Amino acid sequence: MGQLNAFVHADGSLSAEAQHWLQSLPGTAYVTDSAWWLGELHFLADSISTLGQRQAADYWSQPDRWLAQIPEPERWPLLEQLQQALARGDHAARLSYVVERQDGSQCEVDDSLSILRNADGAVVALVGFLLPQKIEPVASESLSLQALLDYSDDVIMALDEDLNCCDVAGNTQGMLGIAVASLRSSSLFGLMAPEDGSRVRRLLAEGAAEATSKMLELRLRHRDRGYRWFEIHFSPCPLPAALTLTSSEMPGWIAVARDITQRRQQSLQWDAYTATDELTSALNREPFMGLLSHAFSSGDATARFTLIVFDVDHFGDINAAWGREGGDLVLSCIGEMCRATLKERFSFGRLEDDTFALLLSGKSLQESAAIAERLRGRFASTRVEFHGHWLAFSVSLGVAERRADESAEALLARAEAGVKAAKRNGRDRVQQAP
Repeated sequence: MGQLNAFVHADGSLSAEAQHWLQSLPGTAYVTDSAWWLGELHFLADSISTLGQRQAADYWSQPDRWLAQIPEPERWPLLEQLQQALARGDHAARLSYVVERQDGSQCEVDDSLSILRNADGAVVALVGFLLPQKIEPVASESLSLQALLDYSDDVIMALDEDLNCCDVAGNTQGMLGIAVASLRSSSLFGLMAPEDGSRVRRLLAEGAAEATSKMLELRLRHRDRGYRWFEIHFSPCPLPAALTLTSSEMPGWIAVARDITQRRQQSLQWDAYTATDELTSALNREPFMGLLSHAFSSGDATARFTLIVFDVDHFGDINAAWGREGGDLVLSCIGEMCRATLKERFSFGRLEDDTFALLLSGKSLQESAAIAERLRGRFASTRVEFHGHWLAFSVSLGVAERRADESAEALLARAEAGVKAAKRNGRDRVQQAP
């Protein structure tokens, strides 16, 4: 198991200190071998009885009882999903499923797993945390979040209603670049991306009113690497007066945070790949704006970005004179020329029928305006052959450089204002945005 911490004995069993702490959590913690509930249990919290309506001793003696309570049509895809995560070399997995209780009722469960591997990558244990998708507030005389297990990649926090961190455990250094002591007594809102704050407040207020847990995806600032994406499971739980930093009737929260930056990046790349416009090979509007927002949120706050937006002058007249086939030929030509002319690193999007955008990184406003002018000249001098005729076209371009803390939508609006100004001034020109 690699380096064992103070919670783990040499034979892999958990110390009495670890078991006492895990029993106190407002959820059900468990530890199994690599076979999950088909193998051997190393630890199981007594609170599983509230989920499965069986005593923990029943599962200790026969762990597959838990699997048997998952309906068969759901059970086998679930095992396959976990097996795929183990085979891929993942260090974490999140499962959602239903368990059938002895009284005939059902309970929907979120199962967050840390997959523990040795130095060779082999799976040595699975550490899971079970939470019902709807829970009642849990009274607690004491709540001490010291350290779950040093080898866990998740972070567990006790938060008051303003998301001030009353206590914390887990890999804060790896996930946020800060020590546990630095996070304790600070507000999660202070680390959160500003545009995520209002959404999080609203959703957590709904969760507090309904006494339900919330699974949210949001961005937190890493000390050295800009913003990173996290999946955080907020469960309402009144905190002892000795821990809370504020006084309110609203509940506190137990929050389990997991870094999903890589997953978001892979998802974004896949979405971009599958959402490419076939005619021009440009990204469609939604994935392009997603790429733009992601570039702003995940990079250095001081990183330089410029946006060039342009559309075809009198495109309606081209379609009227030559039909849709002629218009499509012009648009296809624009896609080819953008890729051939621009050697700089850029992203190319099609925002509307004849409106396009180019995102450039590391360029000043003046440098991007020069690139836009070069592109404008190339378009203006191009003739497209169409059934023995030569079609000519021009474009009007707007250029804007991102301002500090400016959103993707605001930058786009300024670049589009530049396009409108270029058209007012005679078309076939470049206009820097105000």
